[in-house]
Amino acid sequence: MSLLKQAILVLVLVVAAGAGWYIYRNPATVGLAGERAAEARPGGQRGDAPGRGGNAIPGLLGRGGSVNVITQQVAVDPGGETVMALGTAKAARSVTIYPQVTGIVTDVLFRPGEAVTAGRALLKLNDDDQRIAADKAEVALKQAEATLERNKALAKSKTVSAAALLDAETAAQLAAIEVRSAKVELDRRTVTAPFAGITGLTDISIGDLVTPSTVITRLDDLSTVRVGFEVPERWAGRVALGQPIAATAQGMAGVEFAGQITAIDNRIDETTRTLSLEAELANKDRALRAGMALTVKLSFDTQEELSVPSLAVQWDRNGSFVWRVADGAAHRANVTIVQRESGIVIVRGDVKAGDKVVVEGVQRLREGALVTEVDESPAMADDAKGGGSMVGDEPPAVSGAGRPAETRS
Repeated sequence: MSLLKQAILVLVLVVAAGAGWYIYRNPATVGLAGERAAEARPGGQRGDAPGRGGNAIPGLLGRGGSVNVITQQVAVDPGGETVMALGTAKAARSVTIYPQVTGIVTDVLFRPGEAVTAGRALLKLNDDDQRIAADKAEVALKQAEATLERNKALAKSKTVSAAALLDAETAAQLAAIEVRSAKVELDRRTVTAPFAGITGLTDISIGDLVTPSTVITRLDDLSTVRVGFEVPERWAGRVALGQPIAATAQGMAGVEFAGQITAIDNRIDETTRTLSLEAELANKDRALRAGMALTVKLSFDTQEELSVPSLAVQWDRNGSFVWRVADGAAHRANVTIVQRESGIVIVRGDVKAGDKVVVEGVQRLREGALVTEVDESPAMADDAKGGGSMVGDEPPAVSGAGRPAETRS
């Protein structure tokens, strides 16, 4: 290629680039020229999209080079934030029951899953030797007491010495101790429930040899249930003892259990940056069982907040913002996202209740751009279910998909 042709090609490219840059920086002027060209065509109408009749499409240029947009008002959210956490149910009291001595099982007095009262006998071991020892101790005690009474009577007439009387008193005391000791050994052959609760499974049968390391069963007091859970560090200063909570179990949809916080850890976990809490739930019907996964809901009252549709929120390198419409022009309003839920976003920033923000047509907006508010057509309503888009992306007919929603009450 000759040098002249190369120079001409470079000149054409420079002119094309300059024209493109001018169109990008002055959309309103270019839109006005396009509008006048449309008027010059037979049947041309201002603000109409090709092939779409008279329906104004958000994002396309309208009258006088303005951008057609759909707006909604900033709403007032009544406030209140909810923290959801996953916890595990634990019995208010729980104990694994072992026998105190080694012996042969002679009777199993409970069934797994049975409600038992405090002191109820659960298991009996062979106690023949202990009963004999207890009977012997009773006889020895009676004999020692009789000797003591006789020596006391003789001591009044000074027939026996004071030393003999003292020996009789000591023998009687030792005999009484032997009786109590024999009764303790006898009682240990019966395993009882330390408190009222629900028994668990057991592998023990009559005739088994058990030792102090043999598990008899597990006893859970399910009149109340404790649940341990964690909340993010930012809520640490707002939780308090006695604060009400609500919990639901995966296996009981629609049933909510009320309770309150009963314990707060004294430190934040350095790894997870969470605070451990414990709460108690009323469980009168014993519907909850130890080990269940519970979803705990902890509510906090807050001041009234402002909400905008999720479609209105945009992002760029400087953060999140919305386009606020005032006096027929769009103005950037920086906002901070507080909370998300399906379809709306709770924000704080340069907006107030009642302000109009753009939800459709945001891709062609620039600071101070003139806008024309248009009604939302059914087709647009279907497309508007997505979320906001990043500034600078190629503008579609409607906004793209939004960010995931979070739970809020």
